[in-house]
Amino acid sequence: MNRYRIAPLIGSIMLSSTAGCSSQAPSIPTGDKAQVTNEGLVKVENSRLALSYVRPNVDWTRYSKLYFSPLQVTKDHSPDYKPPKIDPRTDGPNATYQLPDESLTKMATAFHEMSQRVFNAEQPFTLVHKAGANTLIIQAAVTDIRLSAPIEKSRKSYRSLGSTYTQTSGSMLLLAVIKDGETGEVLAKVADRGQAFEQWRQNTQVFNWGDVRTVYRRWLNDFKNALIDAGAK
Repeated sequence: MNRYRIAPLIGSIMLSSTAGCSSQAPSIPTGDKAQVTNEGLVKVENSRLALSYVRPNVDWTRYSKLYFSPLQVTKDHSPDYKPPKIDPRTDGPNATYQLPDESLTKMATAFHEMSQRVFNAEQPFTLVHKAGANTLIIQAAVTDIRLSAPIEKSRKSYRSLGSTYTQTSGSMLLLAVIKDGETGEVLAKVADRGQAFEQWRQNTQVFNWGDVRTVYRRWLNDFKNALIDAGAK
């Protein structure tokens, strides 16, 4: 993930909720009020996403195409993460919160499929298979995945045909770097922690995959609307 230069966001920013809470329009502060990174990116106030940094004075209206690089999904965690304790008596001796590699691959595929749905023919952007003129490159990653219960097939309740209920869904940190398709210049960085629900519900693999798609849909819609907002100014 370091090759996309998005890992530093994990260590420097601790996100606990999804964005979109502010009713004020996004804005880029100037002067002493601006929070500027070493790359010259400025923190966006009232962003649709939990955290956004953009390069000032970018003409977003000239970008009509989007190229999504294959999503990276990692087992990494932010420094504040504490692995949940497993009780062999209730959870079972083989219970684990560690996602297998095939699940990470499935998560990457689900993101690609959802991006095709959100950025469809009705949207003001065209998805392309390679970067070029008038194209934004989106290099995204999912990391710091926190499950609300051990993996279903590893639980004692799964083998005994019982049920497990959780008050919240798990969460994951979505990070993205947006670049110019011709020059490779970094134009923006965004981060958002996604969580599907906060209510008691049976925790199963079917529901969990539905939660992943829900988080992806929300994030991609927020990202799309942020691009539309930027291009409208």
